[in-house]
Amino acid sequence: MQEKFEKLFYEFVPQETHWGDWILSPQAYFRGDTDMPGAGINLGFQVFLKPVRLETEPHFHREDEYLVFLGAQLPDVFSAWDAEVHFYMGPTYDTMEKVVITEPTIIHLPKGWWHSPLDFVRIDKPVLFQAVMQSGRCGLVKYVQRKDTGEKQYLYMGDENIRSCVLDPSKKCTYCGYCFSHRDKIPPRPYDFVPWTVVNEDGVKLYSDTGAYDPEKAPDSAECVVTEGYKSRPYSDATVLKAPKPALSDEVAKNVLACPKEKTQWGPWCPSPQFYFRGETYMEGATWHCGYQIFTGPNDMEDCHFHQGAEEYIFFMGANPMDIFDFDAEVEMTIGDDPDHMESKIITKPTVVRLPANVWHCPIKFRNVKKPLLFQAAFMDGTWGTITRSRIQLTDEQKAKMPFAREHTYNYMGDNVRFCRYNPKKRCNICGKCFSQMRRPEGKPEEKKEED
Repeated sequence: MQEKFEKLFYEFVPQETHWGDWILSPQAYFRGDTDMPGAGINLGFQVFLKPVRLETEPHFHREDEYLVFLGAQLPDVFSAWDAEVHFYMGPTYDTMEKVVITEPTIIHLPKGWWHSPLDFVRIDKPVLFQAVMQSGRCGLVKYVQRKDTGEKQYLYMGDENIRSCVLDPSKKCTYCGYCFSHRDKIPPRPYDFVPWTVVNEDGVKLYSDTGAYDPEKAPDSAECVVTEGYKSRPYSDATVLKAPKPALSDEVAKNVLACPKEKTQWGPWCPSPQFYFRGETYMEGATWHCGYQIFTGPNDMEDCHFHQGAEEYIFFMGANPMDIFDFDAEVEMTIGDDPDHMESKIITKPTVVRLPANVWHCPIKFRNVKKPLLFQAAFMDGTWGTITRSRIQLTDEQKAKMPFAREHTYNYMGDNVRFCRYNPKKRCNICGKCFSQMRRPEGKPEEKKEED
């Protein structure tokens, strides 16, 4: 494989950490540009086991961020949920709002929005947590007041070779987490954090009990599609509450989504139900699109295509978040300059593949799947779309008359123009009923087509 394509593959390395007994170790984390020069995303696969309060002061980022809270059992992240999380966010330091999470939830933090603390107040089943930064470098800004002069300033901390170890400033931070479990060893800071304002704080410490969430009442995907007049429902009725959750402003509410439960018919190789965050289909103004799918058997995915104007990152991981490095499958990933000049690489370990805009890729062939695997396609835009190529059939006479005629057409397909294959008047909701007819592994017989 050419070097320009080879460098787009990164194999995960288990990260043994010392954060504490409240989080699973080793962790799998892709630290963007640090792990793959030029990468534009930074995310991890973390599992929280016990209550803990993180990021005890508000901060903001220069780029959009998404926080994902799921039950730590894929693909049914709904039945695996039993926890409560409190989170604070808002467009300004003085207009923070308390968000109470009692079900699988995704939160969008537009660039510049203040957020945190993040408080896991109850965990009765492990929580799969993903913090997704739409940048290859992770930097944050906090609001502080110096102890010596009283001056207020915005303090920046980031990955650009300036994030140092809080216990030994001569060393660079490696996210080992030792400072989390040894807070008493952190030297005094020369500043205090400026107090912030929470406009809807109600003083309630716990809103739900163990077993209060009913996965059968999770929002149906069809109910969550953004339509004219749609208003985001950050909270559903799936949890029995001891006290009502604090109301959210429309500005905050539209960035909080109770995860839709997708009951799909993709085939036995892709179990249902599943959660797929379909960007602007589910959340107004979203800038990210990502799935959490489990594949259990052989399958060929997608025709050769590219994405115009947006990168995509495809993650191949073990299916069990409690042991995400338990990977036993072979995946052939195809990539190239154009459909006539494609190269492939066999993936046998947890891996992320970066697909820059306009780079041709697919099909993806899943073979020798001895253990289920997590397939996560993360698209860096709120509306997923592909461009494919098809050949124009010209006669010899036409070629003679038009020597410079185009030999191909390029076709767009995306969430905004996708319609049902069985009913062209119906917008496609990716139910998967047609998938078994679209592509089959080599050597597999064609299945009988279902009647609609």
